[in-house]
Amino acid sequence: MKKNAITLVAFIFVAFGYSQDAKQLISEMMDAIGGKENFYAKGNVTYGYEYNDPKAKTSLKSQETYMFDGERSHADYSTHSMLGGTEKKVVEGYDGSNAWVTLDGVVSTDEKANGIARFLRKTNYYWFTMFFKLLDEGVNQEFIGTKTVDEKEYNLVKITFGDKVGDAQDTYVLYINKETKMIDQFLFTIVAFGVTEPKLMTFEYETVDGIKIATKRKYASANWEGKIISKDYATTNWTNIKFNTAIDPSLFTKK
Repeated sequence: MKKNAITLVAFIFVAFGYSQDAKQLISEMMDAIGGKENFYAKGNVTYGYEYNDPKAKTSLKSQETYMFDGERSHADYSTHSMLGGTEKKVVEGYDGSNAWVTLDGVVSTDEKANGIARFLRKTNYYWFTMFFKLLDEGVNQEFIGTKTVDEKEYNLVKITFGDKVGDAQDTYVLYINKETKMIDQFLFTIVAFGVTEPKLMTFEYETVDGIKIATKRKYASANWEGKIISKDYATTNWTNIKFNTAIDPSLFTKK
């Protein structure tokens, strides 16, 4: 009888317990990459950003600046191919509520340009801070099993978002390394651009001021099993990352 009771408890734990462990796995991940409190205590960050997607013929190069309070975001571009090949100087900002873009110092009223600015300001900020935002209010976490990839064991956590969280509600599947507790790769959608089939993001970490940051990234089309189905790689590099510098908050305000 005692043996049967132990077996029943073990079954309940395996069948149901891990679904409630997803938050613990993410919390351990945050600690493994430097700690959520330590990250946000830095206040702000500046870094060089470069994105290239040959298939979509998209190229972006900017100096990014974020203030964590209010999730404010600013970019000074040297290359911006998403605005119809404009040769004008492009600057984007997001003040925590509204996005704006200037072309050669003139505030744009173009709906498309402002829409792109809002997407990039919020998306770029999210990519940089993402691993520390996965327990935010409105974020749903679900343990969905384990998987072995290249002889490494992973816990898989599915991330979804409430209807009012963000401008578009994407789906992520995180591959959390059982040994290091860190995310080694993840699947994601880009619903804002109609991409509901996943991309697989892989990356290399760099430690900056005690925080492990995935600075060298690439992604390609995949399936939900995590298999690359088309080697149409897009790449992103973050360089010269500096935390807690002197930033004038007016930088994020529409000029």
